[in-house]
Amino acid sequence: FKNIDKTIVFIVFMCTFSGAWFLFSFANTHNVKFIDLIQTNLLVSFGAFSFATIFFIIYIFWTCFFISPIISKFLYFEILTKEKIRKRKTRIKIYFIYFFLCGIVSIILFHNVIIGVLIQLVVLALFHFVIMQQPFNFQKAFKTLKLFIYTLLLLVMSYIILFLLSLTLNFEIAKTLSFNWILQTLFISFIIIILAGVGFADMHLRIRDTRNRVQYYLLFAVPVIFYIATVFSSGISEKIVNLTGLGYQYRCYYDTDLNQYYIPDEFIQEKYHNKTKLFIVADVDSKMYISPKDKHIAGFYFTAKELAQVDCRK
Repeated sequence: FKNIDKTIVFIVFMCTFSGAWFLFSFANTHNVKFIDLIQTNLLVSFGAFSFATIFFIIYIFWTCFFISPIISKFLYFEILTKEKIRKRKTRIKIYFIYFFLCGIVSIILFHNVIIGVLIQLVVLALFHFVIMQQPFNFQKAFKTLKLFIYTLLLLVMSYIILFLLSLTLNFEIAKTLSFNWILQTLFISFIIIILAGVGFADMHLRIRDTRNRVQYYLLFAVPVIFYIATVFSSGISEKIVNLTGLGYQYRCYYDTDLNQYYIPDEFIQEKYHNKTKLFIVADVDSKMYISPKDKHIAGFYFTAKELAQVDCRK
């Protein structure tokens, strides 16, 4: 407990610095005045939320990094090493080709689950008859079945990562063919190949001790944290603004309360018989930034005096 004071000061500093960065990112991308968001309590709480979000994402990847070597070791040692493949370079090539094909299958699986699973079965059947000695042997068939289950686990892991990232980084999973759909499918393929690489590295770097593996993955986590904090700063800040009640959400108010602010029609999302629905980009000390329809960037600002929020249900 000797350095507890220094630790607390360091944590507060990092939370303040992180909060300032993500608030600046939000202000810059959503046309909000940064000066309105600078408050000590807001900076610290926002920074704490951002840290929690980033480390949650890191924890997701970290968990997968511990699971992926199980799949990699089974494929490499139990199948490739014990079957016809004697040359190490050939085993490595087949190892990565298999995971590359899994990445392609994941793209199809993202669009159609049944077709994706069937294609994965075809890939495994070809793999079984090309690689296995005595392919009709029951034990060899059981190995291939086990590999199929492990492969499905790998694919499921990649989808779980995408789903959890969509919750934390504030984006929707695309269900139809679009630019976002292409990006997300490529992301899943990329995750599968990364997990394959991590599993391969785990096999050959001799990091058997759990403590050493934790240190290795922590070192790997540093560039991931930096990447997420810069590239996805807007998505993280949007999610935190929403969670903290600062804004980035739809709210409804009585028409009689809003009439005094002369809000243009283009900023009214929806009207009911006695209330109006707005998209609040930010609400700080009664300073309200609202966005026009189909956009989440502030375009109108007013200072609300007495504004009663009501349920948006009709």
